[in-house]
Order: sequence, then C-alpha cells, then structure tokens
Amino acid sequence: MKPSIILAFFLACGLSLQAQKVPQVEVDIEKELPIPSTVFIPPPPPKEVPPMKVEAVTTRKLPTHQITVIRGDASTLPDIPPPPEPKPFVQGPVGEPHYLLSFGATVYDHRLSHVKWYDPRTKENFEAWCAWDWALLSPVPKIVLGERVSSFHLFSSNIDTAAARRLGREVRVPDHPELSEGTFSITKGNEDDAKSLQALSAIRDYYFKHKDRLVLIRQAREEYQASAAAWHAAHPPKPQNHTFWLQPYRGSRYLKQEGGDK
Repeated sequence: MKPSIILAFFLACGLSLQAQKVPQVEVDIEKELPIPSTVFIPPPPPKEVPPMKVEAVTTRKLPTHQITVIRGDASTLPDIPPPPEPKPFVQGPVGEPHYLLSFGATVYDHRLSHVKWYDPRTKENFEAWCAWDWALLSPVPKIVLGERVSSFHLFSSNIDTAAARRLGREVRVPDHPELSEGTFSITKGNEDDAKSLQALSAIRDYYFKHKDRLVLIRQAREEYQASAAAWHAAHPPKPQNHTFWLQPYRGSRYLKQEGGDK
C-alpha cells in the first residue's frame, strides 16, 4: 500500500563511513548507551577583569547597555605552539564498502513510525511503517548487520495527536498498513530486498532488547530539559553591560597594530 506524503524529514547523506568486519562480542551497554545526567548546571557568573596594563579601551553604547573592549599589554607567556601534525589516514581494505546508514522517521504517539532511508548500494529510496517508537533510537551509535558494523544516524520527530487536538489542530495519520507491535512493512522500494529486511529486523531486535534503557535515556533528557527551562524561566535574561578583555600573545598580529609593543 502506498502511503501519502507526511511531514517526515530525511536527509540522504553523502558522507562516507568505513563498515568493517568485527568479531561478535557482547556489547557493553553502559558505554554504548550512557544515561545522561539530569542535573542542570547554571552558567557561571562573568569573570572579573584581571589586572593588566591597559593599552586601549573601546566602548560602544547601545540603547539598553554598553559593550566595552579592553586591550591589555602583550602576555609574557610563550607563543602558542603550532598544532600537532595530523594522523595519517589509513585506508580500509580494498573493495570494502563505505557508507552511512541514515534514516528519517516521523513517529505518531510514540507508537507508529513512518521511516525513510536511502540505500547507497542500489541508489534506491525506501519507506516503511514500523509498529514501534523510532524516536527512542536516537542515541544508538551503530547497528550490527551480521558480522558487519555500520554507523547509525537518525532524524526523528514525534507527533502527539491528542496534544494537537487539544490545541485545536487535527492531525491525520497517513494511510498505512495495519501492523501489530514489533512488525513492519516496506511500502516503497523493493519489499523483498534482503539488506533492507535485515536492517529493519536488526533495528527492531535492538530496540526491544534495550527498550528499558532507551526509555531511561529519554526520561533523563526530559528531566534535564525541564530543569533548564525552569531555571531560565526564573532567571530571564536582562540587558546588562559587558566587558571583554584581550591580552595578545607575543608575536600576535595584534602587536603590529597601534597601541602594541614596538
């Protein structure tokens, strides 16, 4: 069944990634899916201007505040060392495919997902409907297909149809196959494509195996965002004066300008 157009956004990515064969080992889920901190740390107060010999002061007055730039004398610290030499690029095995597994998903009520992706092997676009919450998969860094590990990248958004109705907007879920939980149906592209079926099956199995942890990650992020929003609501930004101080290193191009060392 062909689905109608939805608001899902999918970016076919031309970036390359080396997919490599690796031995099957037990995944350290603590490292692969770390649970983020829920503690919001407010930004620190502005630093005091350090003692320095002032070479020049520039002030710009705005309607609500002013900005001052203080230029000090040259630092006595050594020049900044040159950057290290870049590590040589090591090419993977000859003939090894290089691609990125990238998906876009629009999720309805954290239950039904309309997924789009591009297969770099066949240059074909695919769409599928999946009866699980793809938005939970955003933290997943990689996907294992057989003995091959590839990067996993996801653009996702959830549409809460009940919340939309409360706001007076009616959201219609596009036509889709009837699916029971954990099943999927490819609606665009070769529905018998073995690689696509393998990828969707692997993603589904990963989702249900680690669903509890993925839920904890979402809850931690939501708690952090709520704490941050509460702090910003209690501390709205106010126009205030700003002072920026500059102290060039010796040999800096700023020393050649007026006011620098001769």
